[in-house]
Amino acid sequence: MPRWLGAIGLATLLHAPAFAQSPLDVARQRLRLGDVDSAYTLVRRLAVAESSNAQVQFWLGEIAGEKAARAGIPGGLGPARQSRRGYARAVALEPNNPSYLEGWAGYLSQAPGIVGGDRDSARIIAERLRQLDPVRGTFALASVHLRGGRDGRSRADSLVRRFAEVRPERPVLLRAGFYWLITGRPEPALPILERAVAADPADPVARYFLGRALLELRRDPGQAQRHLRYATQNTAPADSFVTYSDYGAWWRLGQAFVQLGHVDSARAAFEESLRRRPGFAAARRSLDSLSGR
Repeated sequence: MPRWLGAIGLATLLHAPAFAQSPLDVARQRLRLGDVDSAYTLVRRLAVAESSNAQVQFWLGEIAGEKAARAGIPGGLGPARQSRRGYARAVALEPNNPSYLEGWAGYLSQAPGIVGGDRDSARIIAERLRQLDPVRGTFALASVHLRGGRDGRSRADSLVRRFAEVRPERPVLLRAGFYWLITGRPEPALPILERAVAADPADPVARYFLGRALLELRRDPGQAQRHLRYATQNTAPADSFVTYSDYGAWWRLGQAFVQLGHVDSARAAFEESLRRRPGFAAARRSLDSLSGR
């Protein structure tokens, strides 16, 4: 989903294998490494050549959305239309695929009308998704509500809070914690993520988001550092509804070291983040901020 429109689900991007072989895998690998322009060019060619391949069309939606995010308005309008075309085609080809429905609902709920955004249609898609996959559908519906102003945000909050209470399993806890984090409220995220880690201390996704919550609250940076280090040393399960990037985990680990006052360790973590994703602006700014320290 296009991040330039405040997307929630972009964190669900799959990680391409390091030994990418197919053209689609190459495009996904380039996206993961931050080479969005190259990924976009490649996936557009693939989408033309494989117009009946739902997976290719879905990834046109994902990669074009990221391209739109980078370009902003007005430069991102063309890629945004490509993103819409990809999601719509993927759903037309496989109308019961939860991932494709989730991406399509996200686009419709967040895109401006000039590129085909339509919250009413997004709500219908999200409700349909709830019948197929209650977890994804509930959080897709929450994302739609978020676009409805203060009342919509209140409805989204209530929906997420109730769902986490009645369905306290790992996918729900992780998505609920993620929801509170990306809406700028780490305080309600903290107890949910603590429950997720207590249920499975070996889950790197839960530990990453718990470390992030502690970091944003500036609470117990030593514990945040331990969780984030664990996340850098382990790989998220392939079935995770939400995930994290390796370069992002290293960047946040560096932030934890900054809060601890460990400048050399922070510098090493920021450098590792940049090694894994050259040009990652947040890590570069963080590294530059350590100059002279």
